[in-house]
Amino acid sequence: MKIALSQINPKTADCKKNTETMAKELANTNSDVLQVFPELSLCGSPLYGLADYQDLYTDSMHYAEELSNQNKDFIFGMPLRQEGKAYNAMVFVREGQVQALSTKQNLTPFDSGFSKGRGIELIEYNQKSIAFGFLDDLEAFVAQSKKASLVICSANVVFELDKQQHLLQKLQPLVRRLACPLIVVNRCGAEGRYVFNGGSFVMQPNGNLAEQLPLFEPQTLVVETEKLQSLRQNPLSRPEKLFGASVLGIRDYFHKNSIPKAVIGLSGGIDSALVVALAVEALGKENVVGVLLPSEYSTSHSITDATRSAELLGIKYYTIPIKESFTTILSSLSPVFANLPFSLAEENLQSRIRCCILMGIANKIGAALLNTSNKSEAAVGYGTLYGDTSGGIGPIGDMYKTQVWELSKWINRNGEVIPQNSITKAPSAELRPDQKDSDSLPEYDLLDQILYQHLEERKDKSEIIAAGFDKEIVEKVLRLVKINEWKRRQAAPSLKMTSSTFGLDIQIPVS
Repeated sequence: MKIALSQINPKTADCKKNTETMAKELANTNSDVLQVFPELSLCGSPLYGLADYQDLYTDSMHYAEELSNQNKDFIFGMPLRQEGKAYNAMVFVREGQVQALSTKQNLTPFDSGFSKGRGIELIEYNQKSIAFGFLDDLEAFVAQSKKASLVICSANVVFELDKQQHLLQKLQPLVRRLACPLIVVNRCGAEGRYVFNGGSFVMQPNGNLAEQLPLFEPQTLVVETEKLQSLRQNPLSRPEKLFGASVLGIRDYFHKNSIPKAVIGLSGGIDSALVVALAVEALGKENVVGVLLPSEYSTSHSITDATRSAELLGIKYYTIPIKESFTTILSSLSPVFANLPFSLAEENLQSRIRCCILMGIANKIGAALLNTSNKSEAAVGYGTLYGDTSGGIGPIGDMYKTQVWELSKWINRNGEVIPQNSITKAPSAELRPDQKDSDSLPEYDLLDQILYQHLEERKDKSEIIAAGFDKEIVEKVLRLVKINEWKRRQAAPSLKMTSSTFGLDIQIPVS
């Protein structure tokens, strides 16, 4: 049997565009092929509150009927209302006629607004018994010990660094119990903070991988289920996955929101140098604008490194010193600040002036500001609210500082794209003379190890100390994580890269 795995990139709540995408894929596929699309391929996902409104179901039904006019054999996903209840449904169409429905049983947080359905369904197709439905329902189907010649599952698997490999390992024993091939078609693309990584695959009855589509690329692959052979896996490295997910997340955020350009503040540091490199890869150098905003505390190498970053990438950039603005505002504040020593207030004021200028430029040219904060900084509150924590989306906000360095070195593997000095020099906010991040934080190698144990592995203070870390440093770091939740709640949302993304997987009480 020939099956086409179509990991398309749907746009959420745009049934018309998604129908056009699927219709084009169907038109390019032979009539003897059963084509499979991802979960909710007709309307995109996550829907959030849109699932509560009738027009979603009305539009979906209209375009589902239009899609069925293709007179092909295919399976696609859509929201569906039946007898007053809403369902996340997979629809099996044969020669323009609906043959069967699978409604999702094991609901996830993405399924808010949907009712519990029947799960994976069996259907006779070309003299074979085919089970089709949702990947989230596969375990329950296996437990029922039903027999099928082939199982087809659609999915919306969200990217996390090690998730794809863990998923394949989890499915192996289930597929062996099924004793038939398993096909999984996953969505590719991004919606807000979520990146859906694609990587659709076929597994043999023995649990071995037979085919796998690439990560982060919409693509269609036709397989013959009677001719499956074991696939030699060549998984992407960690920096390759971070790069692919970030670029896809940036590209879809801007394109799907019809934002033509990105503005980025260039400090000469590693974070902004990495973000601007990712933005150029995602949007093209002609659509990225860099802004240097030196203060009286900026070092000469920061200006040089920021300029080199822009010139290496070939982007348009501006240099706008903030000293005059800073002096003017300090003068206005003199009745309050008079006779008080230089403090955090003056440091943060510089960051907020920079944000004002960046947002002004973004508004004027119809762009969005890209945030350049990393996860290590967000965890301990090392950033200025309404200053460098601002932006539309944060491409590296779920990457630790050590991962930022790792990814930057990988990008430079074939030549200098990110200034080498930005990678090797000591990090600094440069908001006071001779400032370094390590003045107030542990070195990032140590900080990230503690944060990883606490955030990724969910270990508490006593467990981390027992693992050999200094008690005083652990207590300081965990205290900073706890007291800075109020700041993270108001910061730019970050693309999800891990299982411990702030605001999505981890929330701490503010008070």
